[in-house]
Amino acid sequence: MQRVQEIGMFFTTPTQRLPRLLGLLAAIAAGGTALAQGTQPASAGSGHTTYRVINLASGLTASPIRLNARGQVSFSMQAPNGGAIGYFYNGSSIQDIGTLGGNSTLANDLNDVGQVTGTSISPLGTSHAFVWSAASGMIDLRPGNTGVSQGFAINNRGVATGLANFGGGYAYRWSAANGIENLGALTTGGESSSFGIELNDAGLITGASSAGNNQRHTFAWTRSGGMIDITPSPTIQDALPVTVAPNGEVGGAYLPAFGSPNYPYYQPFLWTRSAGLISLGTAGAIAGGVSAMTRDLRIVGTLTYADDTQRAVSWTRSAGARTLGTLGGASSRGIAINSKGQIVGDADNKAGSRRAYIWSAQTGMRDLNNHLRRRPPGLVLTGAYGINDNGDIVATSNAGVVLLRPDRGQHGGHALGPVVAPGLVKAGAKVDASVGFVDEDGGGTRSASWSWGDGSALQAARLSENQGSGSASASHSYAAPGIYQVQATVVDRNGRATTVSREVVVTAGAGAMLAGSGAVTSPLGAFKAQPLHVWDASFSLVAPLSAEAKDVPAQLRFSLPGLDFRSQDLRLVGRQGAQHVFEGSGTVGGKGSYRFRLATSAAAPGSGDAGLALKIWHTDAAGKAQVVDYDNTRAAAGVVAGRLAEGSIVQE
Repeated sequence: MQRVQEIGMFFTTPTQRLPRLLGLLAAIAAGGTALAQGTQPASAGSGHTTYRVINLASGLTASPIRLNARGQVSFSMQAPNGGAIGYFYNGSSIQDIGTLGGNSTLANDLNDVGQVTGTSISPLGTSHAFVWSAASGMIDLRPGNTGVSQGFAINNRGVATGLANFGGGYAYRWSAANGIENLGALTTGGESSSFGIELNDAGLITGASSAGNNQRHTFAWTRSGGMIDITPSPTIQDALPVTVAPNGEVGGAYLPAFGSPNYPYYQPFLWTRSAGLISLGTAGAIAGGVSAMTRDLRIVGTLTYADDTQRAVSWTRSAGARTLGTLGGASSRGIAINSKGQIVGDADNKAGSRRAYIWSAQTGMRDLNNHLRRRPPGLVLTGAYGINDNGDIVATSNAGVVLLRPDRGQHGGHALGPVVAPGLVKAGAKVDASVGFVDEDGGGTRSASWSWGDGSALQAARLSENQGSGSASASHSYAAPGIYQVQATVVDRNGRATTVSREVVVTAGAGAMLAGSGAVTSPLGAFKAQPLHVWDASFSLVAPLSAEAKDVPAQLRFSLPGLDFRSQDLRLVGRQGAQHVFEGSGTVGGKGSYRFRLATSAAAPGSGDAGLALKIWHTDAAGKAQVVDYDNTRAAAGVVAGRLAEGSIVQE
């Protein structure tokens, strides 16, 4: 299994302030690269593979999505309370893996024997690293310790690595036999710090460490050799690994030092014991990074160009860098690869919409939406994040996280499309909602129900079914404005329940206000923890504009992988031309004290005038300086900052 590795947020101790990195590597992975094509089997290259859809969870992801060799999956979804819920799919059913006593769990990595590592909140509200399995449950890697720790990766021997507070933030090695061990850092002194990112089954751990002179370098650690700097050049300011191969090769991205060629853009690298650091090059792009790598050093990732477009790329020994194209649009990203040379990711189509793809040397890039055995009504696959050697693919969609299995004639349960309902409605008005489904095994449907998210009782659905396809519908009206989660659950004859959901924004019947929901394009550099990340961020907004609407609960929710922001207060401070400007405070992941400034333009998407420009920041506890977490307020000439990719913002 090949993986994109995301880095968790660093923490602040009383004695030292560590950098914040919530998933910088995922960003680099979203702008990554690839190496060496092999022989493709006929089934992978024939172009005739079709996939069954298995719904795993609906909503917004809060952690990496991991797929192992056995077709098991781990991930976390954002919870209504602002935290996260960790899930494990064992190949036939999905379960909540629980917490360490707090309200949130991030499942960050999964090995091939079904063990999960990540970060969970303790009863005291502290983040602790854990290892979970179905047999043992959730194990706190530092029980009784009040310091912060975070789990990032686990190998097939059950050895885990991440970040822990040993009087400062340092990489660790954990095993059931030896417990947790401090791996130290490349430097000593007040700025000394490190964190483990990835490891292989042979015991090599790679990560990043302070290297002196305000630099951070990539390290490789082994029991016999200790920690060594594998990016020792003084012309490298920052170096971060993403993946490590079974034989110990490391792939990642480095930032040249100020004044060096290519500064300030990350460049992809490969490290081997024999050749040292190898710059993979960017083939005319300005930036790039590695996202995944196979045993025989086939590398996949993404290049970023000066116009902010991206291209999935593979590097091979025989062909060097090879861009993989798009689905007719401007950009594509390479995210995962299996040992058969199949690559998955996301790409823009001719309409500019993001779609999941699979690529092979024989067939080129194909839209996975066109290769589903029975596509649930309305389902759109937006990105693919993992592929194993059996051909299983884990993907995101407008109905949530789904697993795609190559169709080999197996029977399966119901597969659901997205909830179809208006994104904006008035309080007191009737809301009509429906969901379409396909019955994979032909067993029929036992029941369907709706939850409206406002405390009302579950409502039985109106069912319609014919020859293995059907729909479940219902109607409801909301008494008060707000943002509500609408959820549909369909149960088959065997009692297997499948659930999908979506948000609905309810506006007031009187008083001027802005309201909207949808997605905005988050440009290069907007998410400071993931500067190479170019993605769509979802939002929901209810914002009173007049005294008559003062009783309307003002709310802003803004989410993308690694950032779940929810406002605690929101107030209008003025106008800038056609934009309304708001300020307020809120939380990220249900924690912290953050400030924000929001400028909105009311219009439908595609008009060129609809936008949601947002800046989020916090004050550093140690230095009292303002730290920007997110900022999409800058845009090219003639382009609205935070342009709507879908949905709408309306003024009433």
